[in-house]
Amino acid sequence: MHTYHRDGTLDDARRAAVVAIGDELIGGAVVDANSSAIAEALFGLGIEVERIVAGGDRREPLARLLYELCSTWPIVVATGGLGPTRDDVTRAAAAEAAGVPLLADPEVEERLRRFWRTRGREMPPANLRQTLFPAGAQRMPNSRGTADGFRVWIEGGMLACLPGPPHEMRPMLEGELIPWLERTCGRGEVVLARELHLIGITESGFAERAGNWMARDANPRMGVCAGEGILTVSLRARAGSQEAAGAMLEERSAELAARLGPDLYGVGESQADLARVVGDALRERGLTVATAESCTGGMVAARLVGVPGISEVFLEGWVTYGNRAKVERLGVDPAALAAHGAVSAEVAAQMAAGAAERSGARVAVSTTGIAGPDGGSPEKPVGLVCFGLCRDGELSTLERRFSAGGREYVRRCATNTALDLLRRNLPTGD
Repeated sequence: MHTYHRDGTLDDARRAAVVAIGDELIGGAVVDANSSAIAEALFGLGIEVERIVAGGDRREPLARLLYELCSTWPIVVATGGLGPTRDDVTRAAAAEAAGVPLLADPEVEERLRRFWRTRGREMPPANLRQTLFPAGAQRMPNSRGTADGFRVWIEGGMLACLPGPPHEMRPMLEGELIPWLERTCGRGEVVLARELHLIGITESGFAERAGNWMARDANPRMGVCAGEGILTVSLRARAGSQEAAGAMLEERSAELAARLGPDLYGVGESQADLARVVGDALRERGLTVATAESCTGGMVAARLVGVPGISEVFLEGWVTYGNRAKVERLGVDPAALAAHGAVSAEVAAQMAAGAAERSGARVAVSTTGIAGPDGGSPEKPVGLVCFGLCRDGELSTLERRFSAGGREYVRRCATNTALDLLRRNLPTGD
């Protein structure tokens, strides 16, 4: 049994849970943007979020959920359900879970009436719901709206209720809750984080290379998130000082870089965007580039032109979706199309060669594939993409088969792979 006392003493490890409240979250109509921000803020205090859950807009089930969470975790942070409408039941559910009544706060009522008067209106009666707080709760003022938050103690756990709109939640989190937590329970060990960005390696392949570094009790702790062909590896180091935690991150990052080789394309937030890494490398080396795309439909070019300063090196891009366009715009041999099909290494190579020749670029990349949902065959299934690269006149090709995650998923994976093909094969500058 844990107990988070009102004076801040805590009879348990620094553990927390987060609950996002609202039927719109459970139904998928709205994406929960708050929980990750809360987890990150608590992490900065050395408080680890062990569970994130969604709760609906029904008072009794929500009250049970809040009670269960506070019975297990010393710190519980909830967002949503503090508005003036009948489906905003967080106040009542928190009071029920705490076993206390809801009481009106006259100071809050006066503030709300002033708020509405400054807008030339009388306060709607529904806003009186926002003057109610569980008895004994500590109020957290809302600097951006009408819904004040509060802290209340339930079964030894501290429940902090914040508003749902992110533009109201974040100021209250950063300006009220986090400073209060730091004053009452202090900071734990210094925790520093870093992200490493990989491409060209599967999640299972990374796990084999990482070995016991991914153990739950490892320090730094390591986690992996996969998406669209890219792996993001998060490292979190805990130590008694910032210097010690930083040294742990540096050491593990260097060890990972040695194990991963060219599969590692960036370290830190500034190098998370693969296109930015490729574009910066092109600019630094003074290398001109062109693109020739079929299945990606201009996505490779769009990602590159999103890089500041790319006009120094990006020359041209073609979207040659049909066979006729491949022939007329890029000079692809009709015989190659007839013999091998548009989705083939032979055609991909000729597309890249044509883009380089017509633009005068030192390096050109091409894509041609089957994004789906139709058009596949046993020999050439949906998800098959062929890539071509022309580097100072030398041609190379690559074939990848992406999982059937949908048309846009295949196109995004192919775009990342084309960018990575450029990154791994850039010639040296003049």
